[in-house]
Amino acid sequence: LGIAVFFIVLHIISEFKENIFSSFNKILIENKRLVVLFLFFWLTLFLSALFSGEPTQGLKVFFGQIVYRSFPFFIILFVFPKSKYAAFFLFLSLISCTIDVVGGMIVHGGETRMKGLYGHPMTLAGFLVIQMPILFGLLLDWKQKWSSLLACICLFLISFAGLLLNGTRGAWLSLAVAIPVLTLLYDRSIKKILFLAFFAFSTALIFVNSANLQSRAESITSTTLQSNTERILIWQSAYQMFKDHPFWGVGLGQYTSKYLNEYKSNQAKENLRHAHNNFMQMLAENGFLGFISFVSLFGYILISSLRASLQSFSPYSVLIFSCTLALLLQGLTEYNFGNSAVIKYFWVVLGCLIVLMRQNSPLNLILPLKPKVISKKSNS
Repeated sequence: LGIAVFFIVLHIISEFKENIFSSFNKILIENKRLVVLFLFFWLTLFLSALFSGEPTQGLKVFFGQIVYRSFPFFIILFVFPKSKYAAFFLFLSLISCTIDVVGGMIVHGGETRMKGLYGHPMTLAGFLVIQMPILFGLLLDWKQKWSSLLACICLFLISFAGLLLNGTRGAWLSLAVAIPVLTLLYDRSIKKILFLAFFAFSTALIFVNSANLQSRAESITSTTLQSNTERILIWQSAYQMFKDHPFWGVGLGQYTSKYLNEYKSNQAKENLRHAHNNFMQMLAENGFLGFISFVSLFGYILISSLRASLQSFSPYSVLIFSCTLALLLQGLTEYNFGNSAVIKYFWVVLGCLIVLMRQNSPLNLILPLKPKVISKKSNS
C-alpha cells in the first residue's frame, strides 16, 4: 500500500492539469454523501485522539490505522475509475484470497482451526466473509460463459472448504444471513431459491457428517465455553468505559491499556487487546460521537446499496450490500474493522464494486475468461 501511495502521488504530480481535477470533481459529486460521512467519521476519531490524554499516540493511531487503511478505497475510486481496472483489481483480490486458503491448507492443514498464509484464523475468516458473497453472486449469474462459471465454482468451493476448516463461528453465522439475503435481492425466481435451498441442504449434510463441525457449531450457544464468556465480560467492560467516558470515550488508541489496567473484570482470564465487537469498540474508545459516525458511515453504505438493489437493480449494489452486511455481522463477535489486512481488503472490494456499479458493468466482467473476439476487418 505504501508503494502504491508513492506512485499515485507521482502520477498526480505528473498529471497536474485541469482535466484531472475535473474528473476528480465528477467522481466526488457522484459519491459526495459517502465522502462527507468518511470526513465526519475521521473528524470524530481525530477529536477522540486529541482528547485521549495521549494525543501523540492517538494521532499516530488515527493517521496510521483509520486514515491510511482506507487509502485503497480512494485510490480505486478516484485514480482507477474505469470498469476494466476495477474488474481487474477485484479479480486479483479474489485470486489472492483463494491462494491464501490453498496455502493455509498446505501449510496449516493439520491444525484445529485453519489459518491462511497470513497466519491468523480470524484474518482468513475476515477475508472469506467479504469474498464469499461475491463468489455466490457470480454463481447466480447463469448467463455467463461456461469457462467463467466453472472457474467461479472452483473458487467458491475452495473458499467454502476454507471457511469450514477455519472454524470461525461468527463468520459462519454472518454468511448464513448474508448469502440468503443476497439470493433474494439478486433474483427472487423459484430457480434461484431452489439453488439456495440445495446449497443450504448440502451444507447441513456436511455438518451432520462431521463431528468436529457439529461440536464447533453447538459451542455457539454454550454458556461455559471460555471464548464465549470472555466476550461477554469484555463487552461489559467496554460498556463501562462508555458509561465513564460517554462523549469521546477513553480515547483513540487507549482501549488496550485502559482495559488491562482499569476495566478488566476479575472473572476474565484472557488479556484481550480489543473488544471483539466493532460497535462496542467504537463506544468504549471513541464515545457516542465516534459510535454515531461509524454507524452513519456503514449504515449509509448498507441503505444506499439496498435501495439501489430494490429500485434499479444492479448486481453490484447487491454485492455491496451483502459484503458489508457480512462484515458487520461478523463484527458483532470480532473487531474486524481493526484488523489491518481485513479492512484494507474490504475497502479494495468496496471501491471496485462502486466503480463497476456506477458504470453499469456486466457481472461477468469480474472473471475475464471470455474468448477473444476477432473482427472481420482485422481478419481480412
